[in-house]
Amino acid sequence: MSVADVPSGPLAPRCATHLDEGATGTCSRCGTFFCGLCARTVLGRTYCGACAARPEVNYLERFRLGLWGRRDSWAWSAGFISALLVPLAAFLLVEGEPVLGVACALSAGVGGAFFLGLPWARYALLAAPVVLALGSGARGWLHAAVGFGCLFISAFSIVASTRNQLFFRRPVSEQQLLRLWHVRENNPLARSALSVALGGVFLPVLAPLAIVLGGWALSRVNPTSLPPVGRKGQAVAAIVVGGASLALWGLFLWPRLGGLLDRFLEG
Repeated sequence: MSVADVPSGPLAPRCATHLDEGATGTCSRCGTFFCGLCARTVLGRTYCGACAARPEVNYLERFRLGLWGRRDSWAWSAGFISALLVPLAAFLLVEGEPVLGVACALSAGVGGAFFLGLPWARYALLAAPVVLALGSGARGWLHAAVGFGCLFISAFSIVASTRNQLFFRRPVSEQQLLRLWHVRENNPLARSALSVALGGVFLPVLAPLAIVLGGWALSRVNPTSLPPVGRKGQAVAAIVVGGASLALWGLFLWPRLGGLLDRFLEG
């Protein structure tokens, strides 16, 4: 029963939590009547407060909290590169290259701050390539300036990514979370099956495995479950590509390879 279908009048149902309040709708999960104070909307569906708090219903919030403040791969990369830049900066300063040495030292500082999740490091990561590009251009190092310009584009994509924003504890929209959840959590077996199937085109022993994994992933698809399980297209593609690989190798490639081997042995 939707919110609009709840009858009104003296015999109208009451909210299960606030008995003095008339019901304005029923929970999409358990069917409990609720009032306007108790209604909770999660991913376009309305629930009572108890159901909305369940992890399988509000799975995006659980997903967000799981990544909140946790370093992503770019943060670990920044920390690793910073550790390499520190001795390089010291070497350049000792060898009489103060400009390059200071640049490496500052870059190491920015990368270290980025690894630690300091808020200003996100802006410094964008500013550093711009400063280096301008400095290189002023010295006539055009190739270096172009390289730093490309580095700025990479830095911008890192900072703008949903995963990195979660690491820096910045708010993200529901649409951003949903896209990231689909990539990381929504039936990853189907994506793995498709990858194995593509490998089966070159290595036929992988094709049967791709068919099995694709069938397994397809059996898990359930768009109405909480959370929903999708990627039906990828699961079907894995089965099709795996089967086509077996047919290709069995009907065309293996006979020809066998003929070439026989001629080689006879020669």
